[in-house]
Amino acid sequence: MSMHSCRRARPVVALILASGLALGPGLARPAAAQEQGRGAIRGVLYEADGRTRLSGAKVTAVNVKTGKQYVSTLTGDNGAYEVTQLPGGTYDVVIDSGGTLFVADNLVDLGQSQSISLSFAVQPQKPANRNVAGMKDVKGSATLTGVYRNETAAMLKKGFWTSPGGIALLSVLGVGAGVAVAGNNNNNNNASPSSP
Repeated sequence: MSMHSCRRARPVVALILASGLALGPGLARPAAAQEQGRGAIRGVLYEADGRTRLSGAKVTAVNVKTGKQYVSTLTGDNGAYEVTQLPGGTYDVVIDSGGTLFVADNLVDLGQSQSISLSFAVQPQKPANRNVAGMKDVKGSATLTGVYRNETAAMLKKGFWTSPGGIALLSVLGVGAGVAVAGNNNNNNNASPSSP
């Protein structure tokens, strides 16, 4: 192999190696690790006025893909609820207050191991905008009154560099390093940028 063809191949090899190093940690994930993480939906339930807390209600999260239902315990005087052990997916949220069912206006997307806080106000006068699989006689709607997303449990345990954001950043840095090495090869081997 001539010296000229080695110089041409070197940037390609550098780019492949940099990409492999950057993407490698995100590609090989054991199935057991993916199944481990469970998330939660928690928050506070309110009456229609959005101020009075709703006690004696329960929340059911229904996975729209599987139809599996996850149910909270009854809310106390503070109106707080929590539905746990949720795998990542899309959920319908249904509130049962005194036998009347209310469906949240929007579906909830939950990432693997993610906890989301969502507070709802039940709206008996506002009809439900859809039916929910496995739930009969959904009468009213529930409007969102507060939202914030907590850090995922996986991110807290593993740290930033193994989280999806960290892996994406490493990928970008790895590709950038490969491009820099490849671009460096095309400068006629000048040792200094001040060389003529």
